[in-house]
Order: sequence, then structure tokens, then C-alpha cells
Amino acid sequence: MTITIVIKRPRVAEGMGRSLKAILINLALSALLISLIGVDVVVGTYRITPLQVYEALIDGVYPIFSLPRDITLVVLHLRLPETLAAAILGASLASAGAMLQLVLRNYLASTYTLGVSAAAGFGAALAIVLGFGGYVIKYYLPVVTAPYLVIVSSFIFSSIAASLVYALAYVRGASPNVIILAGVAIMFLFSMGTSMLQYFANNPDATYAIAMWMLGNLTNVRLGYIPYMALSIIPIIYYVLVSKRVDAMSLGDEVAHSLGVDVGRLRLTLTLLTAFQAAAVVSFVGVVGFVDLVTPNIARLIVGNDSAKLAITSALMGADLTLVSDIISRSLVPPYIIPIGIILSLIGAPYLLLMVILRGGGYGS
Repeated sequence: MTITIVIKRPRVAEGMGRSLKAILINLALSALLISLIGVDVVVGTYRITPLQVYEALIDGVYPIFSLPRDITLVVLHLRLPETLAAAILGASLASAGAMLQLVLRNYLASTYTLGVSAAAGFGAALAIVLGFGGYVIKYYLPVVTAPYLVIVSSFIFSSIAASLVYALAYVRGASPNVIILAGVAIMFLFSMGTSMLQYFANNPDATYAIAMWMLGNLTNVRLGYIPYMALSIIPIIYYVLVSKRVDAMSLGDEVAHSLGVDVGRLRLTLTLLTAFQAAAVVSFVGVVGFVDLVTPNIARLIVGNDSAKLAITSALMGADLTLVSDIISRSLVPPYIIPIGIILSLIGAPYLLLMVILRGGGYGS
């Protein structure tokens, strides 16, 4: 008689191993984030050394180094706001995309799917066409001179889109398919509105200003915008707090219900949070894609589907990705600055194609 003894690794040890791996990865991403922030502030047509950057930052609080005024202006009023905005943009959109993909159980879901970006574009276009944004011709290009009104209009309409998705999903049932279909319908509705505004604008400068805003650009971000944009990071804390319930939802709605999770309410709450999260950043920088689509899928390959780990890792990775894109946008064809939306699409599209080629129908599994 043969006796077979099977020894299984304790699940506690296995879970601790995965947690340790996630912690080490997030520490590495955090270190990379700090390094990229320093590089991003230094890179540009105007030559600045890392030492001058630190001196300018200290002078901004308490002037002791007496740096030339042009260096202080470039660091504090041009590059630092752009760098901070890039990091916040990436962290917000990536974490929002990660949560959407989990609650909708669709690895191709993104905040763009909810129609928020299209609505933000319509709001900005409406403000520019009506003259609320104002613009002047600078270096043969239209530059918006009253960005605050454009930002407000953009945020209002993106919030309307988020509320419409919430209302439609609430009325017709908070299933993933209903939310996605409602978001896509609203996306096409606002996209049509933007196209109509451009067609009937009868002003080539206004039309060009709209097109430039739709490309996504960090160069117009001011230091005063950063506190408002930073509010979009707060929902990440909530994602971590409700992670156990989100993980239960990934097992199926019926299983989650049996575990005491109010699936409909939680799904609608998270959908609304991710939509407003995207609205809070897109309203300031324009339409930016692929961060919330590609980054969570890369993070998932590393840390798995645990929602807390995925949200944090996606946020850090998204911040790193947008900072790298911002560095490329300023250094690729100096002195010109390529809109960051173009660079992110240049990175995201090949990645998706590569996943299709390598994994085919198994993508996201």
C-alpha cells in the first residue's frame, strides 16, 4: 500500500509573499516617481541645473540664494506646475481606470468610456466659441487668455455627463453593461456636440483653439490649479477602504450579495467617483487618453486583481507614465512641446496592439 502525503504551502505565507511583492514594487515606483519629478523640472529648452531647481524651490519659500529672476520664474511658474499636474493626472486617471475595470468586469473600460472626457471637450469648446475663454494669436497660434472660464465650463459639463450615467444606470439597473452602454451613448452625444460647434464656429482661430485643447496639454497649467487637481487623488483612499467589497464583486454579483455587499449601490458610487475624478483633471489639461486604459492592465500583470494593491500600483505607475510622456514631449523636437495626449497615445496604442498579438482572445484573463 502506497501512502501519498501532499504538503500545501500555507495560504497565509502565500498572501504575505504577494503583499511583500506589492510593497517592494510600490517602493520602486515611488523612488522612480521622485526621480522623474526632478528630471521633468530640469528638462527643457531653457537650461537649468538640478542644483538651481532645489535653490529655486527654497527661494520660493524663503529667499536666501538670490537666483536670477528668470530661473525662478521658469521653475516655479512654468515647469513645476506642469510636472505636478502630470503626476496628479496620471495617478488620478490610472486609479480611476483600475477601479472601473474591476467594478464593470471589463478590462477595456476607462473614464473615456463614461463620456466624461467627451463632455469636458464639449464644455471647453462651448466656452471658446462663445468667447468666454478668449484667445489671442501668439506665434501664429491661438492661445486661450481666460482659461478659468474654460475650466469651469469643462468641469460643469463633465459633471453633467457623470450624473447622466449615474441616473441612467440607477433607473435601468446598475449592471456593467448598462453603465457601459449609457457612457458610450453620452460620449457620442457630446462628441457630436463638439463637432457641431467646430463646424458652425465660423472662426478658424476658435476652431484651432478647440482642436489644441482636445489634444491634451500641460503647458497652460498654473501653480494655482494644483490644489484643485490634487482633490482628484482623495478617492484612492476610499478605493482602499472598500477593497474587500470590490474583491467580492469580482467573484460575481450573486456571490457578493451573499457576502452582504450592496452591489448596485457600490458599483454606482464607484462609477460616479471615478467619473468626477477624471473630470477634476481633464477639465484643467484637456482630453487625455490611454492612461486609464493601459496602466491598470500593466499593473494587473504585476500585482494581480487585488483591488487595493491594483489601485495604489496603478496610481504610481500612471504618475510615472505621464511624467515620462511629459519629458518626451519637451525633449523630442525642441523648442516645440508636443501635447502630452499625443505622446500617451503613441505609447498606449502599440501596447494594446502588442497585447492583441501576444495574447489574442486571452487578453485580460
